[in-house]
Amino acid sequence: MSTERVSRSKESPLPSLQIQHHIASMRRTGLIVGGVLVVLAVGAFFMPRMTNDLLSPGGATLVGAATALWIGFSANRDARTRMERVKLAFAVHGEATRLLKAHHWAYFAVLVRLLAIAGCGVVVSIWGAGPRMGLPFFILAGILMAMAWPTDHKTRLLIRRAQELRPGND
Repeated sequence: MSTERVSRSKESPLPSLQIQHHIASMRRTGLIVGGVLVVLAVGAFFMPRMTNDLLSPGGATLVGAATALWIGFSANRDARTRMERVKLAFAVHGEATRLLKAHHWAYFAVLVRLLAIAGCGVVVSIWGAGPRMGLPFFILAGILMAMAWPTDHKTRLLIRRAQELRPGND
């Protein structure tokens, strides 16, 4: 029985039910932010077009596109950096509950960055080339949100890799 406890603790310091609760909580967050994305996308078609004294519609579209591309390319790097910090913090404190809470906050930060891409779509829809040109921004944000969707495998992998950083896990 003690060998089973040791081997199970090597897999995960948390009960499976706690991990499932964590994943469900993260998925709720993802669905809420996804709902905001849908509202923004639909709303972009009904928002009035506005003129801009600073930029032409083509200029506003280019600024929106450049900003969205920068956010999109840097979001993955930022997420990896955040997750490395989360794992390193776990290596110090060893509290799996804190690891999961930090994981949830890192996921939320990624979702906020992806909503910023949708914000660029709103800018393009209102001040730029119009809602049809803003639509690809919403689609890109949605695809990236789907790629970041929390799964059991990703969560257990995070826990295992964080445990490997703990002292004495040679």
